[in-house]
Amino acid sequence: MSTLGMAATLPGQTAGVSLFIDSFIEDVGLSRSLVSWLYTAATVLGSLALPLMGRLVDRWGPRRMATLAVGLFALSCAGMGQAGGWIGVFVGFVCLRCFGQGTLGLINNHAVNLWFERRRGLAVGILGLGMAGATALFPPLIEEGIQAYGWQRTYLIMGGILAGAVLPLGALLYRDAPERYGLSPDRENAASETEAPKTGASETGAPETEASETGAPETSGPEELGLETGAASEDEGETPGKDRGEIQDENQGESQGASAVGGIEPGVAYRTRTFWLFTGAGVYAAGLGTGLLFHHFSILEEAGVGRDLAAEFFIPLGALTAALNVGTGWLVDRYPPRLLLAAELVLYGALTGLLPWADTTVEVWAYGSVFGVAQGMHQALLGSVYAYYFGRLHHGTIRGLANTVFIGGTAIGPALLAVGPDFLGGFAAILWILTPVPFLLGAAAFAGWAAGWDAATLQRAR
Repeated sequence: MSTLGMAATLPGQTAGVSLFIDSFIEDVGLSRSLVSWLYTAATVLGSLALPLMGRLVDRWGPRRMATLAVGLFALSCAGMGQAGGWIGVFVGFVCLRCFGQGTLGLINNHAVNLWFERRRGLAVGILGLGMAGATALFPPLIEEGIQAYGWQRTYLIMGGILAGAVLPLGALLYRDAPERYGLSPDRENAASETEAPKTGASETGAPETEASETGAPETSGPEELGLETGAASEDEGETPGKDRGEIQDENQGESQGASAVGGIEPGVAYRTRTFWLFTGAGVYAAGLGTGLLFHHFSILEEAGVGRDLAAEFFIPLGALTAALNVGTGWLVDRYPPRLLLAAELVLYGALTGLLPWADTTVEVWAYGSVFGVAQGMHQALLGSVYAYYFGRLHHGTIRGLANTVFIGGTAIGPALLAVGPDFLGGFAAILWILTPVPFLLGAAAFAGWAAGWDAATLQRAR
């Protein structure tokens, strides 16, 4: 359901909104630059709600929040079809970005992280295929709808599909934390696996226990973790005629209660170097990736590449982004995320340093391939590391703040790269200025792994 939910976010993603830009320019009478600035401002404004949405997801659970988010997203699409001026377009952009790309995307990631621990990386990697598949499948269908019915009616149709199909499926199939139903994440099966990977205990620098050597993550109760779980253990006095799952399901307003759900408080997580290492790397990757795609044809034109060859770049980019989404998810379950982050950042450094010289077919395809590998690694890593390091109890809140910062990066990336041609004589100069940044962040990631940053704090989330 979460993978389908990721596909359903497309009307709020840039790939979906971009199909309507010409309609706003021609029918609403807006300039291209005004539409671009409205979209940038709406993206930033919509992202400011994500910390609150994250807290609500932690409190109410994915099912309730997904039902609310999809309903508001459907209304946003229907309302966008009625936009007749710049104010209506701006408000529509804010709602599409907030409820679709932001809130629904956050809920989908959170729901998967709640149910997986040992195979979390692989599960989050597969989750990313929902967005990849939607990007490949739906834009041509939306374009046909615009040509056949007009952009206003197409928005109404998309809102109707969200309300009539995705909303009831979400209400039926989304689930809250497994502990609510008397179940547990996949970590409980780890001891029976013959080739189980080591847990993050050794990666964080904490002493390995006998459990970690056999592949079973070390778990602790809430008293040992020093956490307030927000839900008392009331199972001893169960109501006659109701099973444990029904009783817990009635208490959905409380924290996802499960006394076995591990995690550290958001305030503690925000004070760790690990949180800001991955968040800082995420801002860099999001900003650079958005900027490179936004200025793609202009950057390659400056290097002497024609438009037809520049378009071939998207072939290896799409294929390798999808492959590395799943591949890196598999690696996250077996190797320290901070080491994988260091490898990803080295690729981004090579990308910016060598891009200005890419002027042949082989080099353009190599550029697309390296970009695809780096993007795929980035999406899989950032999709799972916050639950990996800080636990599941407050994952929505912690991830919500991180998402707000990431979206800020996507907003400033295109403007930052535009400094090159505007003030430095071309894109090459600004790309070379940015080249040392990922290498420095990669060195910090390696140092964090080697020194066991925040080991004592992170061990409390296990």
